[in-house]
Amino acid sequence: MQITKTVPTIDQIMSVYSGKKNHCCCGCAGKHTTASAHRELRSARRGYAITDDEVSDRSVKTIYNKVLAAINTNEPSVKFDGDYISYENDTRLYILYIAK
Repeated sequence: MQITKTVPTIDQIMSVYSGKKNHCCCGCAGKHTTASAHRELRSARRGYAITDDEVSDRSVKTIYNKVLAAINTNEPSVKFDGDYISYENDTRLYILYIAK
């Protein structure tokens, strides 16, 4: 399967993750945050409601901009996986989950 390396717009980002590098992404070493426009979709995919404290367009935009900057500078740790894009720096892992 060919993975497309198309950079999504901010409006296409359903949720983001920011956590410690070299840890799992369950939320024990970081935080998942949902974009308000995709709250219902993420709730449906997760199987239970997204609460108000899990929604922040500001946090989504901040992490989106970090990953976008890494893409624009051709950082080798950026990975495109179809449903998400991840980026690791020296200490953190950032993930953009794409709404489809």
